[in-house]
Amino acid sequence: QNLYATMATALRFGLIFSLMQFVWIIVEYLVGLHTTYINLHSLYTNLILVPSVAIMIWGLFARKAELGGDLTYVQALGQGLGVGATVGILSVGIQYLFFTYINPNFFADFIRYAVDNQLATLDAAEAYFNFINYAIQAAVFAPVAGLATNAIAGLFLKTSWR
Repeated sequence: QNLYATMATALRFGLIFSLMQFVWIIVEYLVGLHTTYINLHSLYTNLILVPSVAIMIWGLFARKAELGGDLTYVQALGQGLGVGATVGILSVGIQYLFFTYINPNFFADFIRYAVDNQLATLDAAEAYFNFINYAIQAAVFAPVAGLATNAIAGLFLKTSWR
């Protein structure tokens, strides 16, 4: 199959993933995980792995169907990298929208929580909880996570290695 079809599928699932990510962070905020229940944030935020992996696997099944049931391991890796790169790029904008317009107090609240609970010094908390650090982490982590997820899922869904 041609490169355009591969990129279109990766882009489509990158958009789906990014929308889920945006909804997730808004729901976290609405249920109080950024404010009232900030102490529970580190526990519940990790549940995003469930829909994240589900979307990545859904994307692999979609790509496999587009290829007539034949999916190579390399194609699975390419799909993961493509989705991850799309998410990495879009996540910077999503975070900007969220931290600027929906919860502009996010970083101040998390800095205060970390310092008040002796989880970090003020300098360390400020170095970690800021838009630039979060944007860099998201942009770098998404392609790596997409590749890693599909490296594992691709083992089960591949029809050949090439």
